[in-house]
Amino acid sequence: MKNPSATPEEILVKYPSEFRPHGISLLKTKNTYRLYVISHPEFFKIHTIEIFERKGKEWFHVGTLTDPLLTNPNDLSVVSENEIYLSNDHGKGNILRYLWDDLFQIKRSEISYYDGKTWSNLGNPLSFGNGILYTKDSQGNEFLYRSGYMDQSVFQFQIRREQGKPILGKPKRILINFGPDNLEIDSKGRIFAVTHGSGYQFLRHIGNPEYLSPTIVFRISSDGTFQEVFANSGDLISAGSTAIPFEGRLYIAQVFNPYILNCEYSNSD
Repeated sequence: MKNPSATPEEILVKYPSEFRPHGISLLKTKNTYRLYVISHPEFFKIHTIEIFERKGKEWFHVGTLTDPLLTNPNDLSVVSENEIYLSNDHGKGNILRYLWDDLFQIKRSEISYYDGKTWSNLGNPLSFGNGILYTKDSQGNEFLYRSGYMDQSVFQFQIRREQGKPILGKPKRILINFGPDNLEIDSKGRIFAVTHGSGYQFLRHIGNPEYLSPTIVFRISSDGTFQEVFANSGDLISAGSTAIPFEGRLYIAQVFNPYILNCEYSNSD
């Protein structure tokens, strides 16, 4: 990422059969990297988390997680091998049930939690949950952020523990008036939320890439205030999904097209 002209390389590994990747989370420990990848081997029926580990310069597939509580996983935030937060964007059902839930904004998309042995739900369902991110500040306070696409908001939960298990209190709703997608954090603890400027234009873009879909990036402070740091009608990047700030650059990915936008960015303010 330090080289603006660098090109991505495919991870050469023996992938599981019917591997259909979606959200990802990278776990770095002292000596290893583990990449956790949501996959949809059979849409509406089977969903998994595939785990890959880098040993030396090579990657290996080292495990699979699955559970009925993974109803339609969209994104995940891996804290450790024994702590995973996962955002489902819909409850269990077929395409007609998904459309019904979206049309009437029925809240069935749960937060699922893995403690290293079993999965459980943490409550607070939305009508369309999206990105999810665990953070811990310098005072040891733990927070969980979650995108609510239909709510046009990012929700901030403070986490308290009961016998080690996370309990989510009533969230602070950060209304940004656009549908947020994935969430990332910078070195100062601020959250970067990529949003879709128009649901209608996003749907048109799905059907025809020639139709542009606006991308807007917001930076959210821990007190809930936010500011726009990037906006584009879609000619530079359509249907943006993720924004990562790194050493004076802002890297913006997208849902459909095979490139990442590399922008200049100042992290000083």
